[in-house]
Amino acid sequence: MAGTGPLTQDWEPIVIRKKAPSAALKKDEKVVNAARRAGAEIESIKKSNAGTNRAASSSTSLNTRKLDEDTENLAHE
Repeated sequence: MAGTGPLTQDWEPIVIRKKAPSAALKKDEKVVNAARRAGAEIESIKKSNAGTNRAASSSTSLNTRKLDEDTENLAHE
């Protein structure tokens, strides 16, 4: 390192932080139980078809019912 001048040390403090927990980690049972013990507010929301063996498309929607009940002939000449 000839010709670079005198070496000095930088004594400025450096702050290292952890990343925020990911969404998957927030759902972990251990993390939820720790939050309950700490007194944090926890919200549980059940999804509409959670835990069922039905696909979202298996139910008849209003638009499908209207199309099935339609008796108008829509053929080209």
